Amino acid sequence: MEGISGILLTGGKSTRMGTDKASLPFGNGTLLTVQLEKFRALGITDVLISGHGDGQIPDDVPGCGPLGGLAACLPRVQNPCALVISVDVPLVPVGALSALIAAHTAGATLLRHGERLEPLIAVYDTALGVTARRLLTEGRRAVRALLDLTDWRAFDPGAPEEAFLNCNTPEAYAAALRMIGGYDA
Repeated sequence: MEGISGILLTGGKSTRMGTDKASLPFGNGTLLTVQLEKFRALGITDVLISGHGDGQIPDDVPGCGPLGGLAACLPRVQNPCALVISVDVPLVPVGALSALIAAHTAGATLLRHGERLEPLIAVYDTALGVTARRLLTEGRRAVRALLDLTDWRAFDPGAPEEAFLNCNTPEAYAAALRMIGGYDA
């Protein structure tokens, strides 16, 4: 896809999981490689990985959660907007991500399923990186603070609720492993 970059958020502490989520086996790879394959399937070639490993972009302000990853990566991408996904939602269908991208017009477009908003499955204008960095210097760490300062909209791709399972715990990860194959992940 032209005009869009990708940001994969992998920099969490994984405290509830007890181990680095990105390296957990999933399908024929890991949670990290499953998500990277989604960017490839979408034709997104400019992809940054926010995290602590080799070749990854560390947070400019450590310990600030996902907003720290956005602040570090948004200014570094090559395109005017970026699809952002976290490493721990491996069942999100590529089709849902494609529809989310198509729905984006400006500011931020968040994936919604039912009544739940997913600010870490979203498209953000890269100019928001400046605002994210400013929020961090003010001691504000919530992605919601960034959304309060920009126009944003929600988009529901109509995918099954199970597609948005977040692998934050060993139990949720085990449930996701049982569901492999039911989605175009």
